Amino acid sequence: MKFAPITLALPLILAACNDDRVTGHDALFQQVSGARIGNGADYWIEMKNISEEWERTGLIFGYTDDYGECMNAIAGLKSVNYAREYRCTQAN
Repeated sequence: MKFAPITLALPLILAACNDDRVTGHDALFQQVSGARIGNGADYWIEMKNISEEWERTGLIFGYTDDYGECMNAIAGLKSVNYAREYRCTQAN
């Protein structure tokens, strides 16, 4: 089965000062962790926030090389905001 390349940016706004989170985010994280799309692993784009915590801010899936596409996405993000720290972490 062939999957169309899809990049899903998730506005997972996690407040740095308290535990307020987007409704349903835990269910999304659980769904992604158990449901690989395509043959390879999917990857989260994570960004370090002002509290030095890593936030999941995007999900890369459906590509032949999801990790490579995640790194390309980070390169684009760094080109407009070089001071931010980003990383790719395996989602499933």
